[in-house]
Amino acid sequence: MDIITSRNNALITETAKLKEKKFREEKRAFLFEGIKLTREAIAEGVEFLHIFLTERCAEKYPDLAARKEAVIISDSVCTKISENSAPEGIVCTARYLDRLHKEFTYADETDLTNACLILSTIQDPGNLGTIARTSAAFGKKTLILSKDCADIYNQKSIRASMGALFRTSTYRVSDLCLAIENIKSKGYRVYATALTKNALPLGRAEEIKDALFVLGNEGHGLDDRTINSCSGTVIIPMEADAESLNVASAATVLLWEAYR
Repeated sequence: MDIITSRNNALITETAKLKEKKFREEKRAFLFEGIKLTREAIAEGVEFLHIFLTERCAEKYPDLAARKEAVIISDSVCTKISENSAPEGIVCTARYLDRLHKEFTYADETDLTNACLILSTIQDPGNLGTIARTSAAFGKKTLILSKDCADIYNQKSIRASMGALFRTSTYRVSDLCLAIENIKSKGYRVYATALTKNALPLGRAEEIKDALFVLGNEGHGLDDRTINSCSGTVIIPMEADAESLNVASAATVLLWEAYR
């Protein structure tokens, strides 16, 4: 099999562009790296465009090198398309997972059966990926995201999710408050995670059972309009002098409570 050694190769140049969101959206394709994510993607039926392998990795993983999507590249070429300072030697491109990642609709086809979290303006792709990973671990494989959340196809999101985003349904909403009202109209209770006068302590209130929880931006939390659109507010009991939890940590506590 021929080996691509030029960093200026047309395919390599186009692949490297997928590091940027605007090119991912234009091509409806994304990048991810490493043997674990590659195996996860194969298991979940992800539609590959290319599987780039260094010569070393091609020898180590002959089953991948034998696939029709395989492209053998030099180490120098790998560093151009990789986002890691020390690449593992496997970089994949794949089509967007449109069967999983959709726009929120206000009709019955939005399936909330496995939903627990509604995420508002989560800007760190690492946090988003970690939340997806934890949510899947506790059996909640549906996430609802405001339109200004981080990109799920950012490599940091994919990597932090450890492949969970290959099997997690996501719904992007254009108007979060309107979506919350719609969800409530279907019989669900929706609680904002916010410190308010009447906030219910997590784990100590029966009405929180089987509810959905809204988590806000890492720095600013939830705005008043979003809080007021919810059924109420909930807090995670902590020591009085404790700092607020990282949003991914707070999500873990909420998911555990729902699972428990």
